[in-house]
Amino acid sequence: MSEDAPVGARTLGVDRNRARREYGSSMRTTRWTGVLAAALLIAACSNDSTDSSPTTTVATTDAASTTTEAAAPGYQARIVRTEYGIPHITADDWGGLGFGQGYAYAQDRACTLLDQVIKVRGERSKWFGPGDGDANLNSDFAYRHLHLWEDADEKFADVPDNVQQMVVGYVAGFNQQLEDEGPNGWCAGEPWVQAVTTTDLYANMNDVVLFASGGVLIDPIATAQPPEATPTPDTTPADTTTLETTAAPLGRLGLPANLGSNGWAIGAAASESDGGLLLANPHFPWEGEKRLWESQLTLTTGELNVYGVTLTGAPGVLIGFNDAVAWTHTVSAGYRMTLYELDLDPSSPTTYRYGTETKDMTSEEITVEVKGGGEQTRTMWNSHYGPMLDLPFGWTGEKAYTMRDANIDNTEVLGQFFAMDAATSMDEFIDAHRTYNGVPWVNTMATSADGRAWYADTASTPNLSPEAIAGWQAAVAAGGTAKLVLDNGAILLNGSDPVNEWVDDPAATRPGLLPFSAQPQLERDDFIFNANDSHWLANPAELLTGFSPLTGPEGVPQSPRTRENARLLLDPDLRGVDNEFSLTEVQEAWYSNRALHADLLLADVVATCESQQVVLVEGKPFDILPACAVLKAWDGRLNPESKGAVLWREFINAFSGDALQNAGDLYAVPFDPADPVGTPNTLAENTTIVNNIAVAMMSLQSQGWALDIALGDVQKDGRNVTDPVSVPGGEGFEGAISIVGCCSGSNTLAPAGDVGSRVEGRSYRTTGYPVTYGNSFVMTLEFTSDGPVAEAILTYGQPDDPADPNFTAQTALFGEQRFRPILFTEADVTAGAVSDSVVEGVLAG
Repeated sequence: MSEDAPVGARTLGVDRNRARREYGSSMRTTRWTGVLAAALLIAACSNDSTDSSPTTTVATTDAASTTTEAAAPGYQARIVRTEYGIPHITADDWGGLGFGQGYAYAQDRACTLLDQVIKVRGERSKWFGPGDGDANLNSDFAYRHLHLWEDADEKFADVPDNVQQMVVGYVAGFNQQLEDEGPNGWCAGEPWVQAVTTTDLYANMNDVVLFASGGVLIDPIATAQPPEATPTPDTTPADTTTLETTAAPLGRLGLPANLGSNGWAIGAAASESDGGLLLANPHFPWEGEKRLWESQLTLTTGELNVYGVTLTGAPGVLIGFNDAVAWTHTVSAGYRMTLYELDLDPSSPTTYRYGTETKDMTSEEITVEVKGGGEQTRTMWNSHYGPMLDLPFGWTGEKAYTMRDANIDNTEVLGQFFAMDAATSMDEFIDAHRTYNGVPWVNTMATSADGRAWYADTASTPNLSPEAIAGWQAAVAAGGTAKLVLDNGAILLNGSDPVNEWVDDPAATRPGLLPFSAQPQLERDDFIFNANDSHWLANPAELLTGFSPLTGPEGVPQSPRTRENARLLLDPDLRGVDNEFSLTEVQEAWYSNRALHADLLLADVVATCESQQVVLVEGKPFDILPACAVLKAWDGRLNPESKGAVLWREFINAFSGDALQNAGDLYAVPFDPADPVGTPNTLAENTTIVNNIAVAMMSLQSQGWALDIALGDVQKDGRNVTDPVSVPGGEGFEGAISIVGCCSGSNTLAPAGDVGSRVEGRSYRTTGYPVTYGNSFVMTLEFTSDGPVAEAILTYGQPDDPADPNFTAQTALFGEQRFRPILFTEADVTAGAVSDSVVEGVLAG
């Protein structure tokens, strides 16, 4: 055993001479049998051990003995791999199904889950050192302070039986694959490759649900410390008594601004087949732990047959379809947490006013082991709301900052998605939301075989009283800190006023949250959609109003991408002569690679350019006619071969964000809430238009790019690949719906591609437009009289390993603007099989 392995944990050795199954290369049936006790995981720390780190033990017996005895009751699953390495997993029970999914996931991405387990255990420093700028140390302290691992077993003790069985099976299957084959890719042979436990998986799931809240505040949680000296009112420095909004760059407090997705659900009234149609288009990273992974899960009992994608270490399907319903998600514009400003007791920076009383913060000492010997200890602090935060405003003698997280106790998430996966009708699908209300941070768009289309934002949302909401809105209107925090994606309340406590509603599934009945929902027979703006514009004909502002704003300018999605859905030219969508027409709309500003303004920009001809740059004439000619010849699309797309992108990039959503330097007619899809519009008449054409020209010239350089010459796969593929698409500020961009925001320690560095004021980087983020699992589906018919791409492929051909095979499909058929029926899967295996694990008695 490695000297670095935690006490009680077993490093899984892999015989590199053992024949390795290459599931994509030939058709054969293989059976592996191992003795596995992952369902009965045992803590193996010795009584005299002082190591407090999370530990893992997988009990086994001699594998050879099982070949001469009747097999004990245990797990069994069949894994059929089809083209591109897609696993279709079949089992007789939930435990076996989890076993098969865990086994298949480990074959593709064991390294990613193992990395995340190390993270949620708070052990990155132990295995990898403190990290650049103490990144690993900060991660460890924050995760240990959040108690995701420590509290996982207690939190998830009451999950439904099928969830528990599948989680235990998933862990067993994952560990069995490590024992049989070992991981493929960047972590192969590393000493931190170890068996995982159900505690690890639940802790990882808790981390997934914190993605839009505590997960974006890991560094502020880790470094929050009271001031060393307690200032008195007479000695407090002037610059700490008043919070200046310009004191320090605040940075994003909510989800990353570029994170998003598109989702369309089309009902019978707009469907050629009279059954529902779906476009699933999540925009997610191409690297790291947030990559989606594809599979089909089938129980022979008939309880489940679902196809789709999930996130790292999450059993089941999160986006997908079955015979009755199909659904997708987009990141919600609502709020998953509230930040609080505390007024401190002048005598103690760890005591704060609360109403007419004071409260003491609580603290805990956390010690983290660091690679190479030694350890570090920090005192971590909590208010009664949650962890203290180190925001740029500082923890002074007068003010401190903290948070309450709507998802920290979300243990309903797996029950929610398992119920969605097994729903036999739209009514059952909606009931899953009503019963569990465990969706953490996304909108849902769903359609059904009988042609219903349903939108809902049932994400976990704080429930504030009308008085608290009014006070917050007044603080935002006054400007200052509350406005600054809102502009950076979060809500800041006065935590010393009890009125700002969350309200417990008996109808809610968890204390302090909005109940299902108070969350935005809309069902229609034509279409609903979302592109990361709020619920307000789920359908232009029926605006959703009157909901808590914590579910997102209403009546405000919509993003260019939201407007372009709506325009495509409303465009009669895309629907054909019957004014109804077919599967092919949905695909053509998505692959049209149109963008809002070009659709609306290109012709007028060219005319203005040709009329002006020359602008002054640093007092000297600058000829813009070459740009006029390039833009005039451009097809207005964001295809790899499009010439003019790069010039246009840098032209649009020269305008401010506000100018892209309201009247200003680009548009003359302002946003009108009565016409949110059609406004703003009409090219503004000002010198900024022609000046920004010159800016775009000089921008390309500074890179040595021709003005008519093809988009595909500079927009390519930016991952760790040797021969990057050119891909279509654009960015949200352009008004594209097919999104590609940089950067992934990976929170793994995997090797990443070289994406270069930002170039100030430009949308490109020193390496061009490397793509490590955007279109991920793109699925189009139509319910027909013969059942669901679906086609898709997973742009970055299934495996972790860049050496695996499937790492880039679907990227090539994306570059060619093609979809692949989804194999869903038993006959189609059998006909398309490239490998067929039975995997087993026997439970220890």
